[in-house]
Amino acid sequence: MLLVPLVLGLALPIMGEYIPPGPRFTCPKIPTDIYPCTCVRGSDRGLYIHCENTNLASLSLAFAKLGNEGMPIEELILYKCNIGRFYGPALYPLDIRVLKFIDTPLRLIEEHSFLGVNRTLQELYLINSRLEKFPKEALQILGNLSLLSIAGHRIVILPGNSFAESAAAAKLEKLEISKGIMSSLPVEALQPLKKMKTLDLHDNKIKDLKRNQFKGLRDTEFLDLSHNLIDKLDGSHLADLTKLGWCNFSHNAISDLKRGTFARNSVLKVLNLSHNKIRKLDSNTFRGMRFLRRLFLSNNQINEVGRGTFSSITRIGTIDLSRNFIKKIDYQMFHQLQFAELIDVSENFVTNVEKLAFKDLFLAKVNLSHNEIATIEPGAFENCANITSLDLSHNKLENISKYSFDSSTYATELQLSYNLFTSLGQVPLHNMTGLKVLNASHNLIHSVPRQTFPKLYELHTIDLSYNNLSDIHNGVFQTLFSLRYLNFSHNSLEKIKPSTFGPLPTLLELDMSYNQLNDVARGSLTRLASCRSITVKSNRLSKIFQLPNPLGHLDFSENLLEEIPTMEVWPTMNALLSLDLSRNRLGDNLRHGSFENLLTLRTLNLQANNISVPPWEALSTLSSLQYLYLQDNHLTQLGKAAFGRLPIVFELNLANNQIHNINNRAFEGLLQLLTLNLTNNNISYIPNGAFQGLVSLRTLDLSYNKLERLDNKTHGLLDDCLSLERLNLSHNKISFITRKMLPNDPWIPYKLKEVDLSYNTMPVVTFELTIGGKKLQYLNLSHNNINEIRRYVIGNLTALHSLDLSYNDIDDISEPNVFEPPNNLSYLYLSHNHLTYLPLHKILPMQNLMLLDLEMNKIGVFDESFMKIIQNGTRIRYFGNLLHCDCHVRPLKRWLNTFSEMPTEWSNVTCKSPSYVSEKLLSEITEDLMGCNTEEIYENEQLDITPDVKYRNIEYDKEDKSWKATWYVTSREDIGDFYVVVRESGSSKSTIEKDLVYNARSYKIQDLPVSRSKYELCVLARDSEGNVKHFRESQCQILNEQTYSRTAHLRSSFYLIAIVPFFLILL
Repeated sequence: MLLVPLVLGLALPIMGEYIPPGPRFTCPKIPTDIYPCTCVRGSDRGLYIHCENTNLASLSLAFAKLGNEGMPIEELILYKCNIGRFYGPALYPLDIRVLKFIDTPLRLIEEHSFLGVNRTLQELYLINSRLEKFPKEALQILGNLSLLSIAGHRIVILPGNSFAESAAAAKLEKLEISKGIMSSLPVEALQPLKKMKTLDLHDNKIKDLKRNQFKGLRDTEFLDLSHNLIDKLDGSHLADLTKLGWCNFSHNAISDLKRGTFARNSVLKVLNLSHNKIRKLDSNTFRGMRFLRRLFLSNNQINEVGRGTFSSITRIGTIDLSRNFIKKIDYQMFHQLQFAELIDVSENFVTNVEKLAFKDLFLAKVNLSHNEIATIEPGAFENCANITSLDLSHNKLENISKYSFDSSTYATELQLSYNLFTSLGQVPLHNMTGLKVLNASHNLIHSVPRQTFPKLYELHTIDLSYNNLSDIHNGVFQTLFSLRYLNFSHNSLEKIKPSTFGPLPTLLELDMSYNQLNDVARGSLTRLASCRSITVKSNRLSKIFQLPNPLGHLDFSENLLEEIPTMEVWPTMNALLSLDLSRNRLGDNLRHGSFENLLTLRTLNLQANNISVPPWEALSTLSSLQYLYLQDNHLTQLGKAAFGRLPIVFELNLANNQIHNINNRAFEGLLQLLTLNLTNNNISYIPNGAFQGLVSLRTLDLSYNKLERLDNKTHGLLDDCLSLERLNLSHNKISFITRKMLPNDPWIPYKLKEVDLSYNTMPVVTFELTIGGKKLQYLNLSHNNINEIRRYVIGNLTALHSLDLSYNDIDDISEPNVFEPPNNLSYLYLSHNHLTYLPLHKILPMQNLMLLDLEMNKIGVFDESFMKIIQNGTRIRYFGNLLHCDCHVRPLKRWLNTFSEMPTEWSNVTCKSPSYVSEKLLSEITEDLMGCNTEEIYENEQLDITPDVKYRNIEYDKEDKSWKATWYVTSREDIGDFYVVVRESGSSKSTIEKDLVYNARSYKIQDLPVSRSKYELCVLARDSEGNVKHFRESQCQILNEQTYSRTAHLRSSFYLIAIVPFFLILL
């Protein structure tokens, strides 16, 4: 017996799973301790803290508690906080590495604001602020700062002494001052930043650069001055940036590049000069820039590129000259650029590509699209092996000389669309040995002549769509040994001859849609030994051609097919899975054997074929059919076993027909049918037993018909649908829900979960709904005429998850036992009714309610219970009600103010009364305009205007005759310091005036002069700019010794302690 515990003791540690340890620093166990901030996550380096929509006074306490935890903060984000001036000791208790002010309207940062984090702060972000002055004094003590980003500001000038004698200059490696109005950049401003590697000044108003503008910045590698107003650039501006590797001057007004502009920047790798006004490039423009890899010159006014312009930058990888005014590709313009990856001259005015324009290129992408090229001279491309992509689309090419590309030049992808070719023989393909994709769509090609294609072993895609193709020479594609995709759509083909394609053993897809085909020779496609898909949509074919055996999908839609013979149509051996015969003229000509041999067919589309009788005989041979589409036909009635025996059909679509008569057992033989669509027919009555045999049916759509009932009072139509889950009866004429309308039986576990009865004519929701609706999860009764809901109906739909009663005539649901919502209800739609009152006491207990839609009703007074519902996590849609904006709306306004962005469901809510706020958005109205009687406010403090501060306690100490007041901050608006005033009641003269720093929450008053009248204490808030804020009545209290006596409090407590034991003895 002792052996068993011993074995278990040894085995359990071996079987145990390894659980990796959590982060070294974890979030506080009680999240509210750091309110209004939240801890996003912990890590081994510190906490990630997010503070949103708050003020300096509230932040100071949160930071103090974080400091007491003793854990470092990896990242602190102050998002959309209400702080205009940042100052004081808020950050003193913290150790922060990354500090971000995002969308906070900071105007000023005072000196010593970063005291306490000066030794730990490495990255400081000021994003979308309102800074009017560079905070040089505040930054002076940040000796470890490596990154400073000010993106979005109002700084006009960067002072010359911004970093003079500043500790921040010692380690600063990245400086960003972007998206502002800075227009002046003194030379001496950046000189102390000896270790700076990245300087980003984009999107400002800088116009002039001074001589030696970047003096001292010898380690700078990244310079961004894009989106400014610079109109002149020369070597004296950039001479000191000897290590510059990435330079961006795009979106400026530079008109000329002088000789030697970048001569001293010898290691420059990326140069962006796009969106300027440069007119000319010559051989001296880029001289000495031998390491340049990326050159962007798009969207300029370049009309001349001198010979040898790019000869000095032999390592160039990208040359972007798109959207300029270049008229020709000159002799040796792109010569011996062996490392080039992209040459883009698109969207210019090029008419001619001269001899040797492109020479010695390898694995490059050349884009000459959207020009006016009419001529490519012989020898234009020489020794350009394996051009990744050659784009000549959107030009005026009619012919390309066979000598334009020499014997060693070829492209992997050749794009020739949108030109003026009339024959594919005008495209020289004889040396394109590595060609894989050929696109010649949108031309005027009318023929593919003999010997168009040499032996191209890698060509797999040919696109000749949108041409005028009418003639294809016999066997022209047989030399393409890797052909996979062939597109002839939108042409003028009329006939496919027996030898048009010949044997193409590798072809997978053939598209001949939107042609004028009237004849496809028998056997013309049978030698496509690997073809998976053939599309002949929208042609003039009247008979089905012989198919290749491996074909999986045939699209024969929109043709003139009138019948399918019963013999010699489908191959004996075939792999056809999908057959689309929609929009033909088959009518009722389908007979037994029309689909003979299609043993693997899964999907058959017979949409819009003028069929008036279900073709059950033709379908009887399709033993593998799973999806049958017969919508948009002329079916009028369904007899018994209308579709024969199709044991594995999953979906049957009969929508948009003219069915008005369905007989008993109409769908017999469809044992596995899951989805039946009968929408938009002319059905007014369906006899019981019509759906007999549909034991697997899950989804039934009977919408857009003329149904009035689904039962005969004793038996229901749906009783035979044992697996039905979704039922759509919308857009019918149902006026009442009867007992047998929905399937129900005490011995059969029906599964109906979703019912849509919208757009009917029901005036009353009767109790009969509950008989078959006990398992309903989704019920839509919208767009009816409902004006009454009977008792106990809603309460008995215990599984209901979503209830839609919108767009009805309901005016009252407060009667007893009428509105008893089930606990599972998550979505309740009551919009567009006539409700003036809602029984909120019944909605309050609904813990799962996620959405309450009350739009477009007549609810006037905003009940306080609405706020309790909102605080439960429920979204309320209230637009279009008669909202009376009095003090009862103040709690809602107070809640909305806690969001940095207005919730969408409240953004368009307007007040209807009183008259002075009528039709104004709730978001624009302040609490001061929401008036009320004093008595109502006295009875419920929540209806009072939100003060900036509230008193927590006021105590009077008789021993030293002193007062002590404590308070807390209630508002999220801009609050900084506190202004304490003590004065005689009724007097305007102050006895004591005191300013307290924003982290103070108490004040002790001593040595008050003796006065006949009582003193009044007022604690007011200042904003961060120092202005005294609102003077609320609740922020002033009369100092009454009897009321606030601490001795009295102690005496009461003593009496309580003495009395309790006495009662215990009696008990």
